[in-house]
Amino acid sequence: MVATPSEAEVLLGEPRFNWSDAAPWAEMKREFGIEFPADFREIVNAYGSIQINGQLSLEHPAGHLLHTLAETVRGDLEVWRGKDMAGFLPDPAGANPGESVPVVSATTEDVTVCSRDRAPDRPFYEPLS
Repeated sequence: MVATPSEAEVLLGEPRFNWSDAAPWAEMKREFGIEFPADFREIVNAYGSIQINGQLSLEHPAGHLLHTLAETVRGDLEVWRGKDMAGFLPDPAGANPGESVPVVSATTEDVTVCSRDRAPDRPFYEPLS
């Protein structure tokens, strides 16, 4: 698994998306009340929406893209709230305090989450135990 921006570059090569506008991330924070981890934002800003090794999907929040992170999060929250996902998420699905927002998924059904309780300087990839 890619865990740092420098590891992403070793795996994916030189970044070509190179997004620098913070507005989409600010909008995500306003809508969901969470600060996405800095390393996640750095990787997604560098590479844009990308699928890694055919298994891990990362999406960028820029509104001009066909699929945006915000749209995916909204849809995933709707699905995750409608199912008993207690075994998959560390907290109930949602953007309120004490809830988790699934932001990265893999074909193995692993999920990486963010929450209001998560410090934005923590690395985004921390496998759920």
